[in-house]
Amino acid sequence: MANTEGEPRRLAKPKLTKRRCLPFTRKIALPEPSPIPMSFILALAERRSAERFASIDLSDLATWLYYCSTVQSVHSDDRNRQQRFVASFGALHPAHILLGNPDGKWFTYVSGEHALGELAVDANVAFQLRNLAAQLFAAPEATLVSLISDTELAESYYENASGLILRDAGVLLGHGALVAAAIGIGFRILGSTGGPLLEKMVCDLPFRAMATGLAWIGGRKYVT
Repeated sequence: MANTEGEPRRLAKPKLTKRRCLPFTRKIALPEPSPIPMSFILALAERRSAERFASIDLSDLATWLYYCSTVQSVHSDDRNRQQRFVASFGALHPAHILLGNPDGKWFTYVSGEHALGELAVDANVAFQLRNLAAQLFAAPEATLVSLISDTELAESYYENASGLILRDAGVLLGHGALVAAAIGIGFRILGSTGGPLLEKMVCDLPFRAMATGLAWIGGRKYVT
């Protein structure tokens, strides 16, 4: 994992690099997002770390992904800088959202197309990562949200960018928790970044990666 010491400093002249996507083997279109059914104030009041999870409905997952990370627009002079619903330093959004299903399949959110891309992963490492998450909080029916961030993109604009990258992922997870509350699904942030397992799980990563967070997401399960 990269060194997080040193005060971040924006470069006077960014070393422009092209944003790179995670390599996926096939693309799956997602349903259109549903409208958010409650106010921001009510979402704040409703937000809780879920204790029980059911499997998540695809339409709910699509809505959560859309309001967390879809690309709304890009800067005309620098296409690395994007507008999304969530805030990010320098409008860079270096974190990629990975989703690990209970059946062992892994996907990434293709934020520019509102789609899922199926990933080729090291199955043994993926199994270890899910076990790590289960040790923190058991949720066998939930989907594992994993954030992996592009350090090369961030370091093209900032010196000592590691701290910014970690804080950026924290903002995304906090935003995700509020979106989950607003659409009525379960979400729980876990006390691990997922590194170093997450950093070596995806096959043929096109950039130097930093694992930056784990969370469970799923349908809400109620005790009867």
